[in-house]
Order: sequence, then C-alpha cells, then structure tokens
Amino acid sequence: MHPTTLVWFRDDLRIADNPALYHASQQGRVIGVYLVSENQWEVHHVGSRRRSFVRESLCALGERLAALNIPLLSIPTPIFDDAPTTLLRVAGQLGARRLAFNEQFPLNERRRDAAVKQALEPKGIAVEVHQTGTIAPVGQILTNDGNPYSVYSAFKRRWLDRAHSAWWTPVPLPDKQAVVELPQSLRPNAVHDPGARISGEVQAQRLLDDFVKRRAAQYDTQRDMPSADGTSRLSEHLSCGTLSARQCLAAVLQNDDKPVRLMDGRSPGADSWVGELVWRDFYRHIVALIPRISRGCAFRQDTDSLAWRNNEAELAAWQAGRTGYPLVDAGMRQLERTGWMHNRLRMVTAMFLTKHLLMDWRLGEQHFMSQLVDGDFAANNGGWQWSASTGTDAAPYFRIFNPITQATRFDPQATFIKRFVPELEGLSAKQIHANPSRYAHDYPAPMVDHRMARQRALDAFKRLRG
Repeated sequence: MHPTTLVWFRDDLRIADNPALYHASQQGRVIGVYLVSENQWEVHHVGSRRRSFVRESLCALGERLAALNIPLLSIPTPIFDDAPTTLLRVAGQLGARRLAFNEQFPLNERRRDAAVKQALEPKGIAVEVHQTGTIAPVGQILTNDGNPYSVYSAFKRRWLDRAHSAWWTPVPLPDKQAVVELPQSLRPNAVHDPGARISGEVQAQRLLDDFVKRRAAQYDTQRDMPSADGTSRLSEHLSCGTLSARQCLAAVLQNDDKPVRLMDGRSPGADSWVGELVWRDFYRHIVALIPRISRGCAFRQDTDSLAWRNNEAELAAWQAGRTGYPLVDAGMRQLERTGWMHNRLRMVTAMFLTKHLLMDWRLGEQHFMSQLVDGDFAANNGGWQWSASTGTDAAPYFRIFNPITQATRFDPQATFIKRFVPELEGLSAKQIHANPSRYAHDYPAPMVDHRMARQRALDAFKRLRG
C-alpha cells in the first residue's frame, strides 16, 4: 500500500502551483486537512468578511480536490496551540506517515509550525515544509552584509538581478488518485455550494486572465485612480492563496511577446504590476526575517517611543468616514461597505490617521484587518508602517499627504467621492475639493486643519531626534 501524506492547507487554498500538494501526490496517497482556528482569528483581528471568503474558498477547494479523489477534512482547532495535538490525532487515525505544508511567515504561525514538527517527528511522522509564500525564496534577497533590506528600491534591484525562470514556473497539477475510504468519524461534510461564488481558484484564474489581457498594459496610468477599473482586484485571492504570486508573474510573462526577462522592454503597465509583486515579496521577507514585526513593534525601533495621541472620538470619526475630508471619507466608507479599499486610498487614509490625527498606526492596522477581505498581515503591517514613517522606508518622516491635493489629483471630477459619500452628490467637483461642508449641511467640517496637523506631526517626529 502506498504511504499516506496529510497535506495541511493554510493560506494556499488551491490545487494549482501548490508544492506541498504536488510533491505529496508524487509519493503516494494524499488526504487534505484544514484547521479552522476561530479563536485565533479573533486574536489576529480577522473580520467576518475575510472569514466568509476563506470558508467559501474552502468549499471551492473541496470541490477541486474531490475531482481528484482527494478528501479535504475541515477540523475545528480553536487556537494554534491545539494544532500539534489535532494533527497527531488525525495522522494516527489515518495511518499517515508524512505531513506536508507550505511555509507561512508571521511569528505565531512559525512557532505553531515548529511545535507541530516537534510533536510529530518523534512519533515517526515526517514533516515536509515547502516554499511558495513568496516568488523569491526568503533568505535569497539580502544585502552584501547578509542582512534584510530596509528599503524597497534596493530590494527590488537585487530581486531583479537574481530573478530566474524557476521563480516564475508554477509546479504541475497533482494527478488524480484512487478513491480513498476514510473512517466514518473523519469523513468530510457535504460541500456547501454558496451559489455565485466570488472565491476559489477558478474565479481567481478568470480575474487574472482578464487583468493581464485587458488592463495590465495600462496599470501604470490607471492604478492610482480609484474611480477607474485599473487594478487587478486579486488581493483577496493572493491573501487566501486561491492564487499564488508565482502564477501572477507567469501570467504576465506569458501574455507578453517580449523575451522572458523581467523589465526588459516590457510594457510600463506590466512592469509596474511586477513591481507590486516585488513589494509583496519585500514585506513578507521582512516579516520572516525580523520577528519583532510580528510582536507589534515598529521596524524603526526609535519610533516606538513616539508620543501618539489618544482620542476615541476622532478615531471613531475616522473609522466612520466623517473626517470632513471627502477622499479620506470615501475611502473609509468603501472599506466599511465592501471590505476592500483602493491602494491609493489605503495610503491616504492611513497617513491621515497617523500624521493628521497623530494616532498610533497599530490602531489603524487592527481596524483594517477587521474589515478587509484581503487582510494579509505582512502587506497590511508594511503598508501601515510605510504610511506612518515607522517602517521600511527610504523617504523621511516629513512625507505627509495633503488629502485635498490627493483628491484633486486622483479623483479630479469627484466621481469616486460621490459614489461613496452620497451627501455630496449634488455638489460640483470644485465645491467638493474646496470645503464641501459650506454647501452640504449634513457633511462635517474638516476635523483638523491640514497645516496645523502637518506641523504637529513634524514636531512629534523631530522630538525623537532630541
């Protein structure tokens, strides 16, 4: 009889380009398992929208695996500390002699995985860890001194210098296996079909194909315009792993008639999007190599002593999209209404909280995680620290976006603002970009003066330097 391998799915809810699944399928019988850690989600501020997306993606994964005769067990395991016991029990019930999974980078996940390995290997169960969370493997993009990069532009240059085809070549699909008979106590529940599903790798692949064929070439000119359909909208699929970054890179390269060499004569739009994939790698490398990031610490340790303000009423107004700055409010309302926010607006709203209101970036980081369908620890943390000037950043602390200038530049006709701030629909773009509270009585006046807030933030950062 062929040996049985448990494949432990986490943020890799797909059968395509899944190294743990593929290599396990080459060694014998495969049974999939997913540990539903509801209490751990609470600790990590994972919101209801993301949980729903994960559950639907699990349903889609179960269907895809069933077509290959691979069962998928979904087992309640409230916290990460329970994972070793659960997996040891399931492996024993199934006679599995191997456990395979793909790496994760935040500290709690790495500690959980180490505990699983420590529990299973003495019992004769081999543990195999595979690399798929980044395009460039962690540890391969370092400075000449062997340290992690602290500046994205330098990381990107080294990334591009070392890029080779193995990075963007997805692993094959697993083969169909013989039907597996499971013990009654471990048989999967019937797959629930949620109807018009927006999750799952089939939908992710459709979105990817549509983007690279229709919009990637214009990405550099459209990406910052929130009213335009200029982004890939793949972030939730990347965060849950219904699509891999390697698949994204491969799709861009295969859709281009230029030589298969990154950034060599490719369209500016495609190059710009590749840069975003490199950004994703950058933040994940930082989380993997600098554990304090997962402990709520700033990358720039001196900024942990910055004198943040604490004003619950102002925080609530920001969360509700009632700051009196239309673009900020439109972004926050988009987040509350849809569970997603345009990337330009993530920077604008984050900088407003951390620079205009001088509030701790961790408050915003937690709020975004509780709302975002695509809530990914590394990307969310990296983005918030970039905006707050506490993170990996070549630009100094005095970079403070003016939300009015941002609005006139990236939403000049106020098209996006009117979509999410309906009390301003009857105003002209000029009125909206001035002070709309003069014309719309149900819209608040700006809660803080930009010049005053900017100077307050500058002073706070200067005090760190003595």
